[in-house]
Amino acid sequence: REAAQTTQTSLETTPTGQAATWKNPDSGHSGTVTPTRTFTNDKGQDCREFQQTITVGGKTEQGYGTACRDANGNWRIVS
Repeated sequence: REAAQTTQTSLETTPTGQAATWKNPDSGHSGTVTPTRTFTNDKGQDCREFQQTITVGGKTEQGYGTACRDANGNWRIVS
């Protein structure tokens, strides 16, 4: 839940290149979400590319994705 909330907040308010962090107090898992590019797609939706890290059991993995704002104003991961 912490990761999902941080992703939504980061995509909404975090400047490009700045990391937002999260940590699950129960599991100790943690991570970051860093928007890397903001653009408008061919459908007129606001979109942001982002980099994400997740640390579980001391091992960190990285991922990349794109999220676009849906008709309700929520960010939805599209790739």
